[in-house]
Amino acid sequence: MENILEKLGIELNAETRLTGDSKFSFNCHSALSCFNTCCSNLDIVLTPYDILRMKNRLGLTSAEFISEYTEPVIQKESKLPFLKLRLGQEGKCRFVAAEGCTVYGDRPAACRYYPLGFGIYKNEEAGDDFYFLIKEEHCKGFGEQREWTVGEWRKNQGIDEYDDKNRVWMEVILNKKLYSPELEPDEKSLKMFFMASYDLDAFREFVFESRFLDVFDIEEERLEIIRSDDSELMLFAHQWLLFALFKKPTMNLKES
Repeated sequence: MENILEKLGIELNAETRLTGDSKFSFNCHSALSCFNTCCSNLDIVLTPYDILRMKNRLGLTSAEFISEYTEPVIQKESKLPFLKLRLGQEGKCRFVAAEGCTVYGDRPAACRYYPLGFGIYKNEEAGDDFYFLIKEEHCKGFGEQREWTVGEWRKNQGIDEYDDKNRVWMEVILNKKLYSPELEPDEKSLKMFFMASYDLDAFREFVFESRFLDVFDIEEERLEIIRSDDSELMLFAHQWLLFALFKKPTMNLKES
């Protein structure tokens, strides 16, 4: 987190550290001279729910979306493979047009948060989660008179749904075991993480066309739901990751 704040030129203190009740003035609209500028030369790390929403919006399989619109990035400390949005020519987002975002209703969580940054501590003893403002030189939105609290901005941008859908996955990637110097995930674990995080079609095939159901005791009602509901399948995949990587009691084994 310190490296990210340093890169943004933000010094975290009592003034810059925001809570849900903190107020700020900001508005983004097409009349601003900077409109769409923030959609260039950016690193958007995608969450599983980001990919689910965007691949469904575009009518693509998980594998097709991953191949066409993302590129891999390895998290330095945990060695986990993440995906970020692949930019187009001149570093522009491939989903931005003159009138704005062409996938606005299904845009990633990072785009919804902007101009807010959101900080999570891996160590719970370090403090509570927090927010901070990302003020870029080109952005004219901070000169607008529209006032928000952080909580109002979250509601307006539909952030709560995204955070809720990614909640179990965040529990996976923030697990302290991943950041232990003694632990380095093996290739099998990394492939398992990637599939269950991003490639829902492959994970569904793994559940229904392997020995998975011979090993795990899953209620028939839930099986029927995850056959066709991507959102529920994603939650199931993340619960399975907690079990597979950390032996959390999120799955039941068959007695046999």
